[in-house]
Amino acid sequence: MKVKACIYTDVGQTRKVNQDAALVKVANTKNHGRITMIAVCDGMGGLSKGEVASCKAVRALEMWFHEELPLMQTLSGNELWTGVENSLRRLIVRINTDIRRYGKNKGLTLGTTMTLLLQIGRRYICMNIGDSRIFFIKSGKITQITKDQSVVQDKLDKGLISKEEALEDSEKNVLSQCIGMLQAPTPQVECGSFEGNTTVAACSDGFWRTISPEEMRLGLCPQMCVTDEDMLRECKKLSELAVNRNEEDNISIAAACMEF
Repeated sequence: MKVKACIYTDVGQTRKVNQDAALVKVANTKNHGRITMIAVCDGMGGLSKGEVASCKAVRALEMWFHEELPLMQTLSGNELWTGVENSLRRLIVRINTDIRRYGKNKGLTLGTTMTLLLQIGRRYICMNIGDSRIFFIKSGKITQITKDQSVVQDKLDKGLISKEEALEDSEKNVLSQCIGMLQAPTPQVECGSFEGNTTVAACSDGFWRTISPEEMRLGLCPQMCVTDEDMLRECKKLSELAVNRNEEDNISIAAACMEF
C-alpha cells in the first residue's frame, strides 16, 4: 500500500492565534504492513488557550501511535480492533483528565475537538469528539464519515432547522461534547473497510464550513493527488479559498491518499 499525505493550516482572517493542531503518522509494521493515523484537533476559540488543549491532544495521539499501538502488533482480526478501540477510549479519558488538570493549575478553562482515523490494512476505526470532520473521497464521490457533536446537529436531527439555517444559527459554535469536559466525553465511533483507493480528509470547522463537499471532492480525489506535493498544493488552494471567502476561524486540513 502507498500513502501520500500532507497537512495545511491557516490562522484565517481575524484570529491572532492558530488554535488548530493536526497530525499525520505513517509507519511500516512487520505484521500489518503500512499503517496510517490522521487527526485534527480544534482548540475552542471561546475558551482560554485553546491552542494548548489542541496541542496536548495531538501530542498524546502521537505518543500513543509510537508507544502503545506497537504493543498490539501481535494481535489480529477482531482481537486487534477491540484492543485498539479500548486503548483509544482510555487515551481520550487520559487526555481529558490532563487538560482539565492543566487548566485547574493555571486557572484556565480549556477545550478542544478531536477527530481521528486509524488505518490498518484495509480496515479503519474513526473516533470523533466535537465538530471537526472526516471525509472519504473515492470513485468520484465524497462521504462525510463523522457526525458533529453539537447543538446545531441536535437541532438538525430533530428537524428544528434546515441545513441552510444551521450555517447561520446563533449556536453554531456550541458543542455538546469536547475534550476538557468535567466528565470524559463519549466519542462517536465508526469502523469499516476501505474499498479501493481513498483520500481521507480531516478538517476543522473553519475549513468545512466554507469549502463545499464538491470543491473538496474535485481537489482531493485520488486522481488529483499523484504526489504529496500535489495534495499539499490542493489543500493550500482550498484553504486560501476559504480565507478569501472571509472565514473568520482557523482553517486546517490533514489529508492522506491511500492506494491499495
